[in-house]
Amino acid sequence: MTQHNNDMPTAQWGQPTPPQNKKGWSRRRKIVVGGVAAFIILGGIGAALGGGSDTETQDVNASPTSVSAPAPVEQAVAEQTAVTQAPAAATQVVDTTTTEAPAPVTEQAPATPSLTSSQRNAVRAGEAYLDMMGMSKQGLIRQLSSDAGDGFSVQDATVAVNHIEQQGDVDWNAEAVEAGQAYLDMMGMSRSGLIQQLTSDAGDQFTLEQATYAADQLGV
Repeated sequence: MTQHNNDMPTAQWGQPTPPQNKKGWSRRRKIVVGGVAAFIILGGIGAALGGGSDTETQDVNASPTSVSAPAPVEQAVAEQTAVTQAPAAATQVVDTTTTEAPAPVTEQAPATPSLTSSQRNAVRAGEAYLDMMGMSKQGLIRQLSSDAGDGFSVQDATVAVNHIEQQGDVDWNAEAVEAGQAYLDMMGMSRSGLIQQLTSDAGDQFTLEQATYAADQLGV
C-alpha cells in the first residue's frame, strides 16, 4: 500500500492548481516589467533626440531669412537714401562787405598866391612897423601906401598886410592895447577919449571892439 505525503496539496476537479514555485514567477514578472520599462525609456530618449534635431533644423532654416533682411537695417538704409536724395536747402548769401562812408570834404583855405618882389618888400616893412609900435590893420595899410610913408601901392600894401595876418604873425587886440598904452604914457586920457583916439580915421583906425578891449585891459 502506497503511502501519500500529506504535505502535498490535493487538487480538486475544476480548481486551478496553484503555482508550485512563487519565487520563480515573481522573478520572471520583474524581468518582463523591467524590459517594458527599459523599452519605454529608450523610446522616450529617441523621441527627445529626434524632436531636438527637428527644432535645430527649423531654427537653422529660419535663421538666414531673419539675418538677410533685418528691419532696423532696412529702415536705416531707407532714411540714408532719403537724406542723400533730398535737395540741398538753398543757402542765403549775406553780403558782409561794408560800404565805407565817403570821407567828409573839408574846405581848404585858398592857397596863398605867390608874392611879387614889391609885395615881399611891403611884408618886410609892415613887420618892422608892428615890431616898433601898436598899429591897426587899416592903419598899417595906410602907412605902407601913403606918399608920406613907404609909397607902396594900395594893392601891394593890402596883399602884404593880409599875408602877415594869414601867417598868424599879428594879434590886432594886442596891437590895440600897445597903442593905447603909448597914448596913456604921453598924456592923461579918459576911457572915452582913448577909445575915440584908437578908432578915429585920423588916429589909429582900430575897430570899436578892439579899442574897447584895449581900454578894458588898461583899466580906464
